[in-house]
Parts: sequence; structure tokens; C-alpha cells
Amino acid sequence: MSRARFIPLCFIAALLANPPAAKAGTLSADDLMNMPMEKLVNMNVEVTSASKYAQKASEAPSAVEVITAEDIHTFGYRTLGEALDGLRGLYAANDRSYNYLGVRGFLHAGDYDSRILIMVDGRRMNENIFDSANPGQEFMLDMDLVDRIEFIPGPGSSLYGANAMLGVINVITKKGADFNGLQTAAGLGSFGTNTERVTYGKTLRNGTDVLLSASRYASDGPPNLFYPEFNSPATNNGIAHDEDLEQSRRAFAKVRYQDFTFEGGVVDRYKQEPTATFGALFNDPDNTTDDEWAYSEVKYDKSLTAATNVHLEAFYQSYYYHALFPYDANNGTPPVDRVLNWDAVDGRWAGGEANLVTSAFKRQKLIVGLEYQYDIRQHVYNYDISPYVLYQNHNRMGSRVGAYAQDDYKLRDNLTLSAGFRVDENHMIPDLQFNPRFALIWDPRQDTTFKLIYGSAFRAPNVYERDRGTPNPYNKEEHIRTYEGDAEWRPWEGVKLSGDIFENDFTRILEPDPVSGEFVNVGKFTARGFDLGAEKKWTGERSLKWSFNHTILYDQSGDPDVWAVDSPKNVSKLSYAEPLFGGRAKLGIENVFVDARKTLQDSNAKYYDLVNANLTSTKILPGADISFGVYNIFNAHPEMVGGTGAPGDTLQNVIPQNGRNVLATVRYTF
Repeated sequence: MSRARFIPLCFIAALLANPPAAKAGTLSADDLMNMPMEKLVNMNVEVTSASKYAQKASEAPSAVEVITAEDIHTFGYRTLGEALDGLRGLYAANDRSYNYLGVRGFLHAGDYDSRILIMVDGRRMNENIFDSANPGQEFMLDMDLVDRIEFIPGPGSSLYGANAMLGVINVITKKGADFNGLQTAAGLGSFGTNTERVTYGKTLRNGTDVLLSASRYASDGPPNLFYPEFNSPATNNGIAHDEDLEQSRRAFAKVRYQDFTFEGGVVDRYKQEPTATFGALFNDPDNTTDDEWAYSEVKYDKSLTAATNVHLEAFYQSYYYHALFPYDANNGTPPVDRVLNWDAVDGRWAGGEANLVTSAFKRQKLIVGLEYQYDIRQHVYNYDISPYVLYQNHNRMGSRVGAYAQDDYKLRDNLTLSAGFRVDENHMIPDLQFNPRFALIWDPRQDTTFKLIYGSAFRAPNVYERDRGTPNPYNKEEHIRTYEGDAEWRPWEGVKLSGDIFENDFTRILEPDPVSGEFVNVGKFTARGFDLGAEKKWTGERSLKWSFNHTILYDQSGDPDVWAVDSPKNVSKLSYAEPLFGGRAKLGIENVFVDARKTLQDSNAKYYDLVNANLTSTKILPGADISFGVYNIFNAHPEMVGGTGAPGDTLQNVIPQNGRNVLATVRYTF
């Protein structure tokens, strides 16, 4: 029996082996009041990202997935991408340059995650050049600062505007009080990996909550990476030697006093490029990229009345990227004429947002808001260093304005209609964008929820697609429409069963023209599939969670329709946490199965099945938190989809990933 079939059978057996004491639907008010808070939350978590205000997940006009700080600690997630890879419907990818996320079968080559909106405490992290917000070491936060992660699949443009095509990810940070002192952390791992962090968090006597943190990550990477596409004596027999170095540095601050919150952060990530993409010389140590994100914001939250709250914020953000590309000016004709090319972008943007949330109207909860962003600088430039040759030097600026509203109206006590929309004006496109979302939410029982959801979203061309390479001033926005039905059943305490069916229709997807190189709106895709999920939590911190996604993504750009590139038909996840030694330690085990995916060179990247384990303890030494993670226990080498193989693109058909690796971390709180 295959592991993919064995997993759900194990989960069902675990549920049957632990019969319920009482159904949630029969619990009295006294039972609910006396139930420990962690059990009540497990039945129906509270989220803030689906509607921009706090509500139970069952009330949200979308499906919702949540990762808690406890999950991050138990399973040893080192990056945002690793954490999200444990959620149903998501799958991670890495081309040894950047990290990416696929959602319900859709992961488009070279999109830099521009079709997913990633936020920190509600602040958009997608920058204004590539629209990227990658979830690896490029991400803004050290994972020890994360309180929870909320993932809202499906189009989110009705509240969030551009980029929220495939989903919204909101990473919510901890408070200073969660640390209550000075904490230091250090880690050592495989491939010369080392990490350091120092964090101070405290609630002061005047009520001010302060969180300050700085961290560093460094890894040498595998000493040798073999790529058969370069297997010749002229290119070191296909071996990239000491070419996978990665480093990142982060700083983060959050201060809250009464109704005001100041927050800001910066991350600088440096990476060597072993795959020699875009025609770079193979096995050249100067082939590198450096990305720096920074943001700052001030927020004001005030309850005007018991039923009405106002939120105001102002922000300033920046993104700077530069890369060195060594290439052969003789195009492979001996001798090699090595030239260093400097590729860079500089983005700056600022703006603000205001919204009002009120339940003053009978049987309604209403949010109305206005968001403004001014793109101060969108500068892209490219030149050869010596001899100096300028190839590109473009700079844009302009504004983006969005007005939104959503009304959750209770038709009956157990039936809610959620209707929302947003109108956007974006300087990258001439037409106003109108994107609605409708959801009908029915709770026939206290333990059962059904949802019918329709939504649409858009993504404007970014500066990379408009101006880089061969410019195309006439390309337009992309669109998605989604139809979805969700069901959730919480039959007894600590158990949740869920499922959904969906259809996603993508139109006018931007694709590079194979002849001219321009980005043109020719892509059309349809995804049909379903998700299943089951979760069981016991007292004593034992938990078991399983999810399964089946998606068929059809590429309808040509005739006939074909299975789309980089789209696994089946994705399965299983995680299990078990307290050990009388609660003195805890073991977290996770299994991630991703089906085969079609490559750009019309072959397949093989399916992979990863098993990770993480052992943690807070009881060995006073004040110390010790963890030891073993990742990819069975030493698989997952194949990620590479490039087209054409000159100037990624030559590799598939890009193998690292095998087994470990990381030991010690955190100490003073």
C-alpha cells in the first residue's frame, strides 16, 4: 500500500480509537463556559484576515487555515514557506534563487509569488517592482516572532486589491509580553548553517508593550551540486562548487501604547546562484543576488462606541535588489570574454489606509475603507560594469487608490449573507477594477457550517512585466473568478472535519512571448478540484492533522487543453505531535507528499514524499528551550520544475533539492 493511501487510513483509525465523550452540538452553556480556553479555540478559531476584523472562522466569508506559534515551535518550521507547506492546498518550490508557493495547483514560472498577497500584521509586503513577497529567508520575520499565520485561499481583491488572486497570507507577530524579558537564541545545522537572534520584549509599567529583535542566518549550502545540462570539461563537468551560499539579516520593532502602534522591520538577504540562469557563466562565484525589504508604519485603533471601531494607518516601504551576472561576451566561442553585468531595481512607496467597522445596524456588521499608495520610485536599470554599456534605465511613479466595503447581514440567526466589493484605480492600467465577493454562510447546527462563495480578483502588470527586457506598454491586468463550496463539521470536542470543492477560472494571464520576449495577456487556465481536512486534538498537547488536495489545472492557452506546468494533481499532508517523558519533551512529525508535475521542457518532475521530525523541550534547563530538527529524514532529493532550456533562461529541466539535514537550536530567556 502506498504512503499516500496509508495516511488517511491511519487518521481515520486514530479518530475511531478515541470516541467522543459528547457531541459539541449538545454542549450546554455551562459546559462551554467551563471548557478550557484552548479546547474552545480549537473547535472554531478566531481570525482577522478574512474580513479585516476579528470573527470566528465559521463566520468568515472564505475558507480559513491557521498556523499557531505552538505549531511553528513543535514542527520546527524555519521559514514562512516551510510553515505554509504544511497547509492543505499549498505546496512549496525553490529554484535555488528564490522560494515560491503554489496554491490549488497553480504555480506559474517566474511570477515571484506576485499572485499571492503576503502581509505582516495586515501590512502588505509585496514590493512595487516585481510584486514579490517570497516566503523563504527573504521574508521579513524570524519565525520565533510569529504568533500565528492566517491563510485565506481564493481571491481577496474585494478587500485587499491587487495581487490577492490565489490567496491572502497574514503573518501576525507576537507582543513584547510574550517574551517578558531578554531572549537569545543560537542554532547550528547541516551545510555550515548557523543562526543567531536576540529579542527583548516587555510590557512596561505605563502599559507600553515593546518588542525589539535582531537576527542573522547563514548557510554555506551543499559543497557540490551536479547539473547534467552543464556536464562538460569547459563547465567543471556540471559541478557547481561552493556556489549555494545564503545569508540574511533581520531587525524588527513593535511598540504599542494605548491606541497607537508603531511597527517596522528590515531584511537583507544575499544568495549565490548555482544554476547559472539567464545565460550566466556556470560555476562562477560572482553570480549573486541581494534583496532588501524595509517597512515602517504607524497605526491608530479606537473604539468610538461599543459597536463602532475606527482604524487609521500610515506607512513607508522600500525594496532594493541588485545582482551580478557574469557572462561570456563571445557567446561560447573560445576564448571566454568574461563580463560582469549589474542588474538592479529600487522601489519606494508610501500611503495610508482608513476603515470603519460597525455593528450598530440591526443584524449587520459593516466595514468601509479607503486605501491609498503612492509609488514614489519604480526604478529599474541594467548595465555592464566594464566595459560600461547601459542597457536599461527606466523609472516610473504613480498612485493606487482602492475603496472597499463589506456587509455581513444575518438573514436568520443561522444564515448570513456576506457581500463585499472593492473599486481600484491603478496607474499601471487605464481601467477601473471592480471585484466583488459574495458568501452565503449557513449553520444548521452549532457544530456544522456550510459556505457558498463567489469572488473575483485582479493583478496589474508589474514594472518587470511592463518595462524589463522588451517593454510592452499595452499589456493589461490579469483576472480570476472562483466558485467554491465549503463544509465544516466539529462533531465533538477537539475534532474538526472539513472539505471544499472549487473552480478557478484564470484569464489574460501574462506570458513572455517566445519570439519578441514581451509579456502579453495570452494565458488562460481553469482549475477544478477539492480539499479534504481532518484534525484531532487531545488534552496534553497531542494532535493529529491530515489534509488532501486534488486539483486538475488545465492550460487553455492553446488547442487542445493540456495539463498545466508545475501543477501537482495530488498533495497530501500529515502532522502528528506527541508529548514525551511526562511532558518534559515533545515530538513533532510531519509528512508532505507532492505529486508529479509537468515541466517546461515537456517531461515530469517526479513526485516526492518528505518526512521531517522535530524534538523540543523547555524542561531540561531552567529558562532554556532546546530543539533538534531532522528534515527530509529519508534523504529524498525532491525535483523542482526548472526552465525552458532555451539560451537566456534556466537550462535545467528539474532542479534537485537538498537531502537530509539537521538543525539544533537553543533559546534562553533571562
